Amino acid sequence: MRILFAFYPLFVRYNYGIALLSSLCKARGIEVDLCVLGTLDEFQRQLAHASSRVVGFSCVTVHDYKLCVPYMRTAKALGHTVLLGGVWAGLGQPVDPCVDFVCRGDGEALPDFLLHGDTSLFDSPHICRDIHALPLADYGLFQNIPFERDSLFAGKKVLPYQSSRGCNGCCTFCQIRHQPRGVRVRSRVQEDLEHLRDTYAPDLFFMGDAGLPYQNTAWEASWGDFTHPFFAYIRADIRPVDLHWLIDRGMAGCAFGVEAGDESYRNDVLRKNLTDVELWRTVGILEKRGVTPVSFFMQDTPGETPELQRKTRALAATLPGLSFTFRYEALGVCA
Repeated sequence: MRILFAFYPLFVRYNYGIALLSSLCKARGIEVDLCVLGTLDEFQRQLAHASSRVVGFSCVTVHDYKLCVPYMRTAKALGHTVLLGGVWAGLGQPVDPCVDFVCRGDGEALPDFLLHGDTSLFDSPHICRDIHALPLADYGLFQNIPFERDSLFAGKKVLPYQSSRGCNGCCTFCQIRHQPRGVRVRSRVQEDLEHLRDTYAPDLFFMGDAGLPYQNTAWEASWGDFTHPFFAYIRADIRPVDLHWLIDRGMAGCAFGVEAGDESYRNDVLRKNLTDVELWRTVGILEKRGVTPVSFFMQDTPGETPELQRKTRALAATLPGLSFTFRYEALGVCA
């Protein structure tokens, strides 16, 4: 049995979800191929030489889903079975008729479908409750593919890793709200990161957790005395003691959502639960410790007025580090 995984490289060329599925498939004797989507002609040539009749596509946002549709249609027209998964698929949005099966939850049961035709993975959202049982991602699959990140990581070899899934927040706009409530933690950080460091020698790790679970004592204890540069998502209301703890263990950069410049709108409408005092406290610590912050904002959110937009632009321009503003609808979170 063989499967070809494909994804469109919007921001990165290392896809954690595909690398994890590759480990699971290989452990069950399933051979794996990878296609980082370029031109349709290149994709057609790879399909012509592929021995797999199953192609699995991974999409994170509505944007890369739309970019993938022509490739999915091509695979279907050439007689392949088309699978679709990834963060965007979990939002429950309608998909193109060329897709044969859609994974709306976690995809770890994929080998059962490939080997035995078990469709339960696609019949209802599958949830992997015990992420301790999962193997480490197979980055050997990306052996001849360069690491590519944005300007913050230019020239760096960056390796994705996830130590948790889910979030305890209640923001009205976030994709994570479609997942089960709470955080599933993998409390073996030092063991995992030491193995990945020794195997792949990255310059730094990209912690892909929706937000590092630094409030979890078992997770914190599992980090041990391991230190290595990493980038992570945090909340801007993080306690100073937790922030210093992360920096002491190698956090060289971090990202957090601010979403709106007006505090009342941010918390009453978007339910961000973040005050200006907490935001500037965190930014001040990061500046003093030499850590680069990346702040995220949104525009065209429900009920947003021109004055609220002005406040958001002003705050985004004032904060140190890098700031990015996303259109609400472009995030595909309106389901």
